[in-house]
Amino acid sequence: MKKILHIIILLTSISTFSQENLGGKYCSIPIGESDVTCIDFKENNHFEYSVSGCLGTSHIGTGIYELKNKILKLEFDKKEQPTKNKVKVTEIKSQSEKNIEFEFIITDENDLPLYVNIVEKPNIKGFEIYEEKNKIEVEKNKSKIKYEILSLGYETVELELEHNSSKKIEITMFPVQAKVISEKVFEWNLTELNENEFKIGTEIWNTFRKMKK
Repeated sequence: MKKILHIIILLTSISTFSQENLGGKYCSIPIGESDVTCIDFKENNHFEYSVSGCLGTSHIGTGIYELKNKILKLEFDKKEQPTKNKVKVTEIKSQSEKNIEFEFIITDENDLPLYVNIVEKPNIKGFEIYEEKNKIEVEKNKSKIKYEILSLGYETVELELEHNSSKKIEITMFPVQAKVISEKVFEWNLTELNENEFKIGTEIWNTFRKMKK
């Protein structure tokens, strides 16, 4: 009889972790100012993933999950990183035969002028651009140069400009968006699992607790 009970308990334990469906939103326990990771388990083994901190949401993703033999596997969908930045380049008349000018008009989504740093690649040559000083002069030639436009809190703009003529570059910059996790696989060995929480390690920050609706 004891042997039969032992077998039943063992089979029950194996069944518990052999294949489970999670439901609801689980979030990691924040320590100090650390980021919080949340996983919202949906129907048909779908999930939504996010990482948030004091500056807002930094990472997001969706995909399919599997929970089997104490292993939680998150397979993220393939998704493109969206961008809202707008760039318009127009050729303008040059005042010199040897040199050309790039005139930058850079604003935020509310059409307010921005202070930016422009970095020329690969020389890492930098320029400061703002409303009262928005032009740079370069040598006229047939080269194409890559530039990065940087402003604190805004998405980086990358563009390539030909040095064959003067140009007016109009850019609308938008605040930094959450980075999309695409085609990644996260796999965790669960050290504990119940209806209210699961753990992926022994430390307190390895605990994911179920959020109340």
